[in-house]
Amino acid sequence: MYRFFLVGCIAVLTVSGGNAHAQSAASRLLFRVFFADGRVLSSYGEWARLDDHVVFSMPTQLTREPIELHLVTIPAQRIDWPRTEQYAESVRAAAYAATRGDADFSAFSRDVAKALNDVASTRDPAARLATAQRARQKLADWPALHYGYRVAEVRDALDTLDEVIAQLRVSVGITRFDLSLSANTPLPEPPPPPLPPPTDAELVEQFVAAASISEDPAQRVSLLQTVMRLIDRAIGLMPAAWATRMRSVVGGDLERERRTEQAYADLRTRTLTETAKLAARGRLSDVEKLRHSVTLEDQRLGGQRAGEIAALLSTIDLVAATAIETRETKEAFERRAPAFRRYRRSTNSAFKVFEDAATALAQVRSMNGPPAHVIEPLSKRLARANQGFVKVTAPDELAPAHAVIVSAWQLADNAFRLRLQAIQANNIDTAQRASSAAAGALLLYQQARAEQLTAMEPPGRRRSSGLDAQPAK
Repeated sequence: MYRFFLVGCIAVLTVSGGNAHAQSAASRLLFRVFFADGRVLSSYGEWARLDDHVVFSMPTQLTREPIELHLVTIPAQRIDWPRTEQYAESVRAAAYAATRGDADFSAFSRDVAKALNDVASTRDPAARLATAQRARQKLADWPALHYGYRVAEVRDALDTLDEVIAQLRVSVGITRFDLSLSANTPLPEPPPPPLPPPTDAELVEQFVAAASISEDPAQRVSLLQTVMRLIDRAIGLMPAAWATRMRSVVGGDLERERRTEQAYADLRTRTLTETAKLAARGRLSDVEKLRHSVTLEDQRLGGQRAGEIAALLSTIDLVAATAIETRETKEAFERRAPAFRRYRRSTNSAFKVFEDAATALAQVRSMNGPPAHVIEPLSKRLARANQGFVKVTAPDELAPAHAVIVSAWQLADNAFRLRLQAIQANNIDTAQRASSAAAGALLLYQQARAEQLTAMEPPGRRRSSGLDAQPAK
């Protein structure tokens, strides 16, 4: 008896019919984004969720190739996600049915039919039962993995196969009821078919809805301008009264966007001008008043440019902070200036000696001079100047460089001493040691003196080199 049922089960699986209705290209590709207020937008291709926004492409027309698209970004919290995701499943199911469904089901049916033929040809009752149960499990799993495709045929085949399994169970001595049979095996129903493609008028209304939801002013204007183009392009295909009313509505929205943009541009110009004035005064109370006035004006305008207002407030804070920092830096410099002036007066003559010696040190460094009669008096002047220099107490900001200059002075004295020895002994090794000492003296002095001069300059001014600078009076 079970052979008769197996033949029936195989027949059910291998029947090919018109159960899978191919969808149009637009239905397969056109997703929908549903909103909590009931409005819906078309998405050509799947939408992408990025953080708290959703990005997708809306078609401006669907009747000719290539299809024109407009990129849209909208807040994710406005979307009815269960409905949107359920509809996406419907589109995927329709696309699957129209492309791979029949081929996949045919291949699957052949596999199941082969397994059932094995049941009929197997002599061992227990092996027959096991093979039939495996075939049944594969059959029951199919709809959930394939969008419920051909679920009615799968259900009929399961009913037939369950009768076969019931007989096979009796043949091996199993008489208890099996809860896994079809009466207790719920199969997923295929998703409902997708909606038909929207008309030109429906696309216009969707673009108007998208503009009202968008948070980006530039995108709102672009969407509204697209609506005007759509109406002009399909004017003969739309009801005249509807097209006139829609043009009036969209034109009003565009004018409001223009006025709003101008109002915020004026606010931005006034605020930046006032911010520049604040920079000269640098009072925190003035900054707070300006920030408050910007916030009040934004509220009066309806809070329609949150990003621009945030950037404007940040600019106010940055300019004010910079102005206050500049003022504080200037005041701190003015407090240190008397100590700097005392340091200059105490060290100018010593620095003049070292700068006079720089030419001779450069000659020692290049091992081509100077003669002994030049080195001896210069070395003595350097030693006398150094005695006074080391007694000077430098301000805290200048003290590290002051100590480096002392070391540079010592290197210079050593360079002249070694150069004299090299001249007297005509010794190249000693001349090279003198060259190294001279190079070190010049380098240390130049860097340390430049640091000092920079520290003693008023804020905003810089010196590039200590040896190039003239001593301050």
